[in-house]
Amino acid sequence: LTTYYERMQTSSLQLSKLSGESLHFQWTAISSLWYKDSLVELVELLQTFSNTLAMNGDADNTDVEHSQIPSSRRHRIQQQVCSMLKIRSPSELQPMIQKLKQKVALLPRLAESLSSRMVKNKQLRQEQNPQGPSSQAKQIGYGPSENDWDVYLETLLHQHKKEEALEALKGIPCSPMTHVIGDDDSGGNGADTNTNDNTCVLPQIHDEHTIENHIGSVLPYTQRKKLERLSEVALELGKYEESARGYRELLRAFPDQWTYWMGLVDSLVLLGTPRELVCGTETKRAVNRDGWNSCRAFAKEVIASLAERKGGRSLRGPYLVLIELEAVKVLAESGCTVVALREEICSYGDRFGPLASCCFADIRPYLRLLVQSTVGVDGADGIPDEVSELLVWAKNIWMENSQANTDAGNGKVSAEELRERRKKLRAYIFAVQVVYCVTADLGVGCTTLQLYSPSIPQMTSEWRTSLTFLPGVAPKDGGQKEILPGDEIILLITQYLQYQTSCESQQPKTHNLIAAAALLEQAMDHSPYNPHLKIAAIGVYSQLHAAHRALSIYNDLGVKQIQLDSCSYLILPLLVRGGLYTSAIELSSSILRLHGSTSKDVKDYASKSFQNGYLLKAKEMVTFQREKMRPSLQLLHSKGIVMDCAALMNASDLNGGLASKEPRSNVPAVKLGEVRGLCGGEGDLAKAEKLITDSESHFNAPSLIHDAARTTSLRDFAFSDNRDMTMNYFEILYQNRRLTEKEMMSESLMRGHIHGMLVRAVMLSGVAKAPKKGKVPKCSEEMTYRYLSLVDALERLNQFSKGHDIEINDLEMELLELLCALCQAIATIVVGKDDDSMAER
Repeated sequence: LTTYYERMQTSSLQLSKLSGESLHFQWTAISSLWYKDSLVELVELLQTFSNTLAMNGDADNTDVEHSQIPSSRRHRIQQQVCSMLKIRSPSELQPMIQKLKQKVALLPRLAESLSSRMVKNKQLRQEQNPQGPSSQAKQIGYGPSENDWDVYLETLLHQHKKEEALEALKGIPCSPMTHVIGDDDSGGNGADTNTNDNTCVLPQIHDEHTIENHIGSVLPYTQRKKLERLSEVALELGKYEESARGYRELLRAFPDQWTYWMGLVDSLVLLGTPRELVCGTETKRAVNRDGWNSCRAFAKEVIASLAERKGGRSLRGPYLVLIELEAVKVLAESGCTVVALREEICSYGDRFGPLASCCFADIRPYLRLLVQSTVGVDGADGIPDEVSELLVWAKNIWMENSQANTDAGNGKVSAEELRERRKKLRAYIFAVQVVYCVTADLGVGCTTLQLYSPSIPQMTSEWRTSLTFLPGVAPKDGGQKEILPGDEIILLITQYLQYQTSCESQQPKTHNLIAAAALLEQAMDHSPYNPHLKIAAIGVYSQLHAAHRALSIYNDLGVKQIQLDSCSYLILPLLVRGGLYTSAIELSSSILRLHGSTSKDVKDYASKSFQNGYLLKAKEMVTFQREKMRPSLQLLHSKGIVMDCAALMNASDLNGGLASKEPRSNVPAVKLGEVRGLCGGEGDLAKAEKLITDSESHFNAPSLIHDAARTTSLRDFAFSDNRDMTMNYFEILYQNRRLTEKEMMSESLMRGHIHGMLVRAVMLSGVAKAPKKGKVPKCSEEMTYRYLSLVDALERLNQFSKGHDIEINDLEMELLELLCALCQAIATIVVGKDDDSMAER
């Protein structure tokens, strides 16, 4: 990687000298920063080598653990390191480290020099031609673009020159920002927010030729982005008032942007302290009371300004920050009561419960905080008083908004009446969700649930009423692909049924699950485009072990492209448990193909980003591929499933399978392992050689063998869990059991170790020689190499299986030990031990 960035930086520098184009100077500056980052990692690695192996000859500086490395092994590692770094002796390592450190110090200064010169030259050209470029003088008159400024700021921040970066930000000309709730700034920020005419500039784009004929980006900095970066840098520098002014200005234009409210809270209330430190049990400290009052007053001011606007809809951000302020106070201050927090939650629910279906998602973390903060507080029936009042409030809401016994009427319904019906339905759903959430966090069982929530027949009646009470919404046959507003009630009912099943101690437990499946089937029939109904149905059928129906529903979801990596966890384990091995292989193979194609696409799109001057976007793409996609946990898990299920694949399923109209009796029988997998047959050697060839690509399933060979513990493996758990938002009372990150890693790596051992055993058997006249055959160099490879694989598997972070039950351990004994027997029979005889083998 370091060599790659070095070549990139050198080539960009030579190109910029020849062309003089600002885009090429951008390339040089940004590649210099990337080269510097890679050198920092290389220096740390080389320093570790030097300290561990005492290459500098100073054994006193080597810790006791590393000094216990045998001299022969240290010598071998030294030779390998010297060969890798292309140096003749270990004594050259320290001078190399010093040279690299000098480069690390020089490269950011070079990048700053190039980027600042580029920005100044463009500013000078714009001053010489303020009217913009003419058709005869293209490329003349454009000021620094957004990307030019981003590169310059990046060079400053890389050197920790935050004060210089802040000053540079204040002087950036940018396009103006429209204010939503007034242009006056009570904070008195003046020129700092860049609203004066001297620093405002409009994009100089006349037609398509302006973009096609211009090298790099032409768009100027936007005032929104400028204020964002100003506020962030000021917060990092401890200039809290300046940071707060920027966030206030942003909130006047975008009062519903939650990240700006959080930034304002960080600036005024937390004063830049990380939340985990402020809210830690051992480091609780009082919040900044003046800042807390100022933030609350500003939120009230925004609410009042929005209320004065005619025809304006209510925005949730200013109201939600009032709950956040109370939550920060509860978390940070010891002995703080939750009365104010409960009141703000109730006020928010009363206002937005009927208006927004996402109201519960907004307050869900605060409900959990309220319950957790009252643990140990006495109350009636074992429920703290504040929590009990919250439950009573929610119960009153769903009782007041129930429409189950309301006559739908035969005449036409006005739009206003339909709107009121939907409001009541949203309020009903919101209140039940609150009861479920509080009950689940309290962990008090079904008694509280029965006391404060509607019964299953009541909710079922409410849902059926919603089908006739709200006509014309998402018709079943034809019409728009929308979802019915009452679908959430079905999700709540199924949660109730699953929760009851988990609380039951007697068998059987399938009665409630079958009822939940039946309700979900009926709901999907009325609302076929609701993905959450289908996800809930897959979860229920997974508990019923109905893999075929679950697979059919998953296929109806239409999961494609990147969703394969984030959504396949819903069905993949069930396919294996349900015996649908061919379907499991097909789905896992599609995940492998996705990652392979993404790796190729990133190269093309990153190149286009470079050509258009979007250098930081190119870096984001490469970083996303390297840190998210390549180490994907789903990719690793899919490799293991393909390797395990290969021998169980039914080739006839690939030619129609379950969807085929041909009777199953006419499908020819297929032996296990006939197509793929190692099963002890004559074709195993050819299959093993093919596996070795395919394992060279990271996106082929056999590469799992190499992944496992590099790890003897879960701590050695870096991964990225890309599963999207937010799609299960409706799981409030009952959480479906899913594989944890640790389970996915341990299962997959164990499969890699086992298959690696089996492949090596087959390869060793392939070069075995029969004895001649009862004498032991001589071992060839290839035979010895394969024997040592198998022995090393056995040792790694033994070390991995006995690790403290691996959980294996007794049956699995016995099977594993038998498998290892079989491979050890193969190694002994083929190669034997020193000076042994055929009888001893």
